[in-house]
Amino acid sequence: MSDHVDPPECSFDKWAENYDNSIASDDGCFGRYEEVLDGVVEAARIQPGMQVLDIGVGTANLALRCVARGADVIGLDPSAGMLVKAREKIDQHTSIQLIQSAQPFLSTGYPDDTFDAVVSTYAFHHVEHETKPDAVREMARVLKPGDVIAIGDLIFEDAQAEEEALQKYDWLDKEPFSRLDELRAEFSHLGMTLDCHRFTPVSWVIHATGIKQN
Repeated sequence: MSDHVDPPECSFDKWAENYDNSIASDDGCFGRYEEVLDGVVEAARIQPGMQVLDIGVGTANLALRCVARGADVIGLDPSAGMLVKAREKIDQHTSIQLIQSAQPFLSTGYPDDTFDAVVSTYAFHHVEHETKPDAVREMARVLKPGDVIAIGDLIFEDAQAEEEALQKYDWLDKEPFSRLDELRAEFSHLGMTLDCHRFTPVSWVIHATGIKQN
């Protein structure tokens, strides 16, 4: 195991200045990073005129891809530092609104059925295991019926696969990673079907669709 400890919110502020450079040179946790982002955009079927919620927007790499497809994006993130870098990058893009939110997965602050897509990359693994079901329900709540939740992240098939990866890769640290068996069950409870595509030994793009149930 490495000595790196996943930083709390204040450390994300410090990381923000060099975030884009650091992920570009990281072939472990962020392997095939650009492809994962593109995979989320494809899975969410981003089209002109869509209203998209990007949770854990970070430095706006995913949000900018959605805007390039003609969508309007609201990006939530707990880190003020990340949002500073995001604002520098979006410049005059009026199609992106950035909002600081302490717990964006658990409390988006928007009414039911607001968004045509809910997307996220490399953020959901920061949600603790015991609150992931609440986060799934919150994402589904603000999604319009029949539309898509798409997430790119560090994910494992189950607890055993996670433990094997932690033993195998010294750059991988213990975090509350999502597990596909648990996510399938959570989305199934909501009447949604989860589809999954693996990009690296630790990175997946998943998307949930279906007419959600309250």
